[in-house]
Amino acid sequence: MLWAWERPEDLRWLPADVGVAYVASTILLRGADALVHPRTAPLLLADGAALVPVLHVDASWREPPALSAQQSARIVQELLRVAQRGNRSVVQLDFEVRRSQRPFLAQTIAGIRRQLDPRIALSVTALASWCMDDAWLPAGLADEVVPMAFRMGAGQDTLRQRLHRQGFTQPVCRAAAGYASDEPPLRSVAARGYYFSPRPWTAASWRAMRAHTYADISSDTYSAYP
Repeated sequence: MLWAWERPEDLRWLPADVGVAYVASTILLRGADALVHPRTAPLLLADGAALVPVLHVDASWREPPALSAQQSARIVQELLRVAQRGNRSVVQLDFEVRRSQRPFLAQTIAGIRRQLDPRIALSVTALASWCMDDAWLPAGLADEVVPMAFRMGAGQDTLRQRLHRQGFTQPVCRAAAGYASDEPPLRSVAARGYYFSPRPWTAASWRAMRAHTYADISSDTYSAYP
């Protein structure tokens, strides 16, 4: 799976067995507000490409969010909307939170689970640390947890070495993982890979990454889901 961020992307060259998880909408939590910004950047795909919508949520640093019930409900509402904009019965929530915001995230995901069509699988991204020593994700939180094995901050080199040796220690985090095109190859630690690029994807950048990564980047494009 490729992540297609909120920017123009032409992915018509993508191999048929590689899917796209695209940012369908972004929510900014700021103060008491939950500001919704549906995707406006063009996304070009080949006919029949596997498509998974992603709701990206940001929390303002300058004006910390209230983390109210109303904001949680707005996230739930928007995720339910974008869940209809894919073709693989999967929707993904991308919401990195601070330690103090974890209860809000757990509450919001619980709200999603109560209302999401049970035929649609829920995928959530996670910081790599949440799947190792700083584990906190409740069991059954989502159908898929995608720890991001890149941009891991201070101590990244040590974390990468640990991942090479043992993978993620939390069982819930072993089905999928996220990687970056601009970081040194990391031995695959999960069956399904998601791939991020800080720049628009090209066929050349895809081929270059594929030539140097240890991960299996083309297999299991949501074949497990209807």
